[in-house]
Amino acid sequence: MVTIKDIAKQADVSIATVSRVLNNDKNLSVAPETRERIMSIASELNYIPVRQRQQTKNKKPLVNKVEIGIVMWCSEEYEWEDTYFLSIRKGIENECNKRGILVNKIVHLGNANNMQIGNIDGIIVVGETDEETEIKMREKMHKNIVFVNDSPDCETFDSVVLDYEQATQKALDHLLTLGHTQIGFIGGGGNHDNVQKQKEDPRKFYYQKILQEKNLYNPTYIYEVCDYFMSNGYEAMKKALKDSNRPSAFFIASDAMAIGAIRALHEVNSQVPGDISLVSFNDIDMAGFVKPSLTTIKIYTEEMGKMAVKLLLDRLAGRDVPVKAVMPSKLIIRESSAEKSSN
Repeated sequence: MVTIKDIAKQADVSIATVSRVLNNDKNLSVAPETRERIMSIASELNYIPVRQRQQTKNKKPLVNKVEIGIVMWCSEEYEWEDTYFLSIRKGIENECNKRGILVNKIVHLGNANNMQIGNIDGIIVVGETDEETEIKMREKMHKNIVFVNDSPDCETFDSVVLDYEQATQKALDHLLTLGHTQIGFIGGGGNHDNVQKQKEDPRKFYYQKILQEKNLYNPTYIYEVCDYFMSNGYEAMKKALKDSNRPSAFFIASDAMAIGAIRALHEVNSQVPGDISLVSFNDIDMAGFVKPSLTTIKIYTEEMGKMAVKLLLDRLAGRDVPVKAVMPSKLIIRESSAEKSSN
C-alpha cells in the first residue's frame, strides 16, 4: 500500500511537506510546482488517505443492485380509504426509484411469512407487527429491517416514528384556545384489519394524559372504534349524538373517521363548527376538500417513507448502531374548528 513516505521519496521532499500538502494546509509555504508535483505523484501512485482507508475498512460496500420488500400492516382497502399508510409507501417507492433500488415484494396485512425473500437485502415494515412475524423476519433478515410508525425494539432495529405527544398537544391546545373544555376523542380501540394491535393508540394515551393534567378529562367522552374507516367515525359520532352531555369538540384519530363523523352530524342538522368543532389527524389530500374542510394535524408521511429507505441503506453500508428517527407534525387550521358557541 502506498504511503506518504513513498510519495516524499519520489518527489524529493520531506514526509511532513507531503502530509501538509495532501491535507491542504493553507499555512504551508511551498512553491506551486512542488505542490503540483506532490499531487501528481500521489495520483499516479493511487494513494488513499488513511482516513478514507479506515472508512472503507469499517463499511461494507453496497451491492450494485439493492432489492427490498415492503410489509404493509393494513389491507389494500384500508390503504386507499385512509391514505396515511399509502402515502408512507409512496415515499418509500419514490426514494427507491430515485436511488435505483428494486422493490421486490409488497405484502399487505401480515402475510410476511409467505414472502419469497431469497434475493432481498432488507425489509421496511409500515405499521405495527405481531410478535411471531417479527421473530420470523428477524431470523431471515437479521437487523436489516426498518419499522415505520412503530418501534418494537429500538435497541436492535432502525425505526421512523411520529412524536405523538407533540401532535396530540397541538390538537388539544388549539381546541382549548378556542374555549372548548369538553373535548371528546374518537379512535384508539380494537384492531386494524384483523391484525391484533399490540399497543394502545398513543393519541388516546396522550389525550387522556394531557387533559388529566388540566383536570378536564372525562372518560365518558371517549368513543372507541375497532377500525379507522369513515364508517367507524360515522358510527362513533352517531353514538356521541345520543348522549345529552356530549362534548363541544372532538379530537378524531384520522381524517377518514372525521369525514364519517361530519356525515353523521349533517344528518341531524348539527353544524360544524357551529355546534361541534373537530380536529383530526394525518392531513390526507381529501382533508382540504370536504365541507367543511378539516382542521388537522399534518403528518409528513412521504418524508417518513424516504427516511426509512435512507436508514436501511445506511444499515446495509455497515452501520451497526440502531437509529430511531422521530418526525415532527404541524397543525393545519381550516374550517372545522371555531370558538365555542356561547349558547
